[in-house]
Amino acid sequence: MTKETIDYYKVGHKDGYTAEQIEMLTLGTNRADDIRKQRLLKVPEISKDDYSLGFLDGQNEYQDDYSMNAAFGFDL
Repeated sequence: MTKETIDYYKVGHKDGYTAEQIEMLTLGTNRADDIRKQRLLKVPEISKDDYSLGFLDGQNEYQDDYSMNAAFGFDL
């Protein structure tokens, strides 16, 4: 039996991307911070930095995607 390892950077990235979508849809109600804090409670101490970095990168990627869509007139 093989032991699976969790890539907390990737998990954080997906959570950050989704949290930023929620943040945009709710017009900046700081839900992204709440989501990050709740999820960090479940992340092992040794992986919290990886998760947080992935979360921030995910948020930034969504903001970039949103900006590019707005710049080229795609339906948001």
